[in-house]
Amino acid sequence: MPGRIDLAGRVEELLRRVQGESDAQPILQQIIDLFAEASGCESVGIRWKAGEDYPYFVTRGFGKDFVVREGPLCERDAAGLIVRHRDGSPPLACLCGAVVTGNADPRWPFFTRGGSFWTNQAQSVGPTLDSEKLGLHVRAYCVEVGYEVVALIPLRARDDILGLLQMNCREPGSLTLESVEEYEALANRIGEAVARVMREQPA
Repeated sequence: MPGRIDLAGRVEELLRRVQGESDAQPILQQIIDLFAEASGCESVGIRWKAGEDYPYFVTRGFGKDFVVREGPLCERDAAGLIVRHRDGSPPLACLCGAVVTGNADPRWPFFTRGGSFWTNQAQSVGPTLDSEKLGLHVRAYCVEVGYEVVALIPLRARDDILGLLQMNCREPGSLTLESVEEYEALANRIGEAVARVMREQPA
């Protein structure tokens, strides 16, 4: 069951601390622990932009095999080379790719106006996701490993999406639209704070 904690207050406290750090990773690990406690989701992670991809930066509960398999979003061909659009940009796979590229379409019931994907019934929703209609390759590995709850929330700095907050749970029903919108607001604060730390790091 979700914990009764002051999530916003405790996240803000950690974000104040991160501004004095040269490495955001330890504090982000504490932040995802707070999201796990507040939401009841046993698996939480943050992806952050690195080059053309958005690998996991911190995780808890997903397991090594999941992180290795799902980490890269860039599609690759049989030779291991990144597949590219005609303009040279790489297509990013699955719903994580839709969120980080800002292609979450709010006309679909599982996308919010804030650009997040969420569902409490991934085992039912997953098989109905049409890759062609959505315009992306839906890998559906979250469904394969038994997750029912999936939330993918963009991490923004100003107008740029630099990563996402991912929350998964095998027990259905732990999220509501209200809670996802609360997490979206906090995700924006996290994105801004981490972006400032990253800008201050030496090249």
